[in-house]
Amino acid sequence: MPRRLTNLSLLALTTGLVGSGVGGWVLPLDVAGPLYPLHRALAIGLVLALAWKAGIARRSLARRLPRGDESIAVGAVAALALVVSLAIGFGWSAGALGPASFAGYSALNVHVFAGAALALIVAAHLALRWEQRPPLGKALSRRAALRIGALGVGALALTPLVDSFEPLRRLTGSKHAGSFTGNDLPVTTWTFDSVPELDVRSWRLDVAGRSLSYDELITLPRHEVAAVLDCTSGWWSEQRWSGVRLGDVLPDAAAAEVRVVSVTGHAWTFPRDEANGMLLATHLGGETLSPAHGYPVRLVAPGRRGFQWVKWVSRIETY
Repeated sequence: MPRRLTNLSLLALTTGLVGSGVGGWVLPLDVAGPLYPLHRALAIGLVLALAWKAGIARRSLARRLPRGDESIAVGAVAALALVVSLAIGFGWSAGALGPASFAGYSALNVHVFAGAALALIVAAHLALRWEQRPPLGKALSRRAALRIGALGVGALALTPLVDSFEPLRRLTGSKHAGSFTGNDLPVTTWTFDSVPELDVRSWRLDVAGRSLSYDELITLPRHEVAAVLDCTSGWWSEQRWSGVRLGDVLPDAAAAEVRVVSVTGHAWTFPRDEANGMLLATHLGGETLSPAHGYPVRLVAPGRRGFQWVKWVSRIETY
């Protein structure tokens, strides 16, 4: 396989992995659904394409090692990030790793950090060593096109095998962590926020200029919903949540977006039509929310990933 085509193939696969991974995080699940199998297929394609890169890397090392080229160190860090990210990704899919595999820390978190590091290194390498020649059209021979096609077919054919290891894994890759367990629901966070110490007597929910105390909030019409929390740390759980519908506290004035803000500063913005049906939960499985799960109020956003279920809600803004 020509060197330029090999490098461009690896770049395309890496870019696709980053894009599908980020998209799977931030987009609603009904929109992001196709991105998860695509992410796994791209990972398989990357592994297969590394066979083309091996020969190029050996020849490059033979030239650069004698003169102590500093790019070797960059390549070694990139290789480490690649190995860690791929090993954890496939280990997760095969059931060998779980949400608490690294001293209580989720393997998927480490996978994401390693993947992000790899993307940054690839971007830096690209900026410094972009190949201008030979022209892409000249490098893309019939044989090379057939090899790229075979790689794509192989990746797509192997993806269902990866998906078959754990039947309770959701499309997102998350593993079942028990359901209808109330406050025994797992506690994880991505933002490194510690559980804030809140005095419910002084806590207020500010909604577009209106201030509600906890006692005032719980007197509003209550609703209950069974919703799946799919955490980006790699687990999912279905629970019964109860509280006040978000649309019931929003002002009547027209607004396109709703921003839900935590006392920690963490926040997420949703389309108004979607936000109307979300829940400001005060209870979980018939129990008052525990502090770790967002007491006094946590957003329940069905169809959204867990980090968008904002805990310790203190303010709601409309735009």
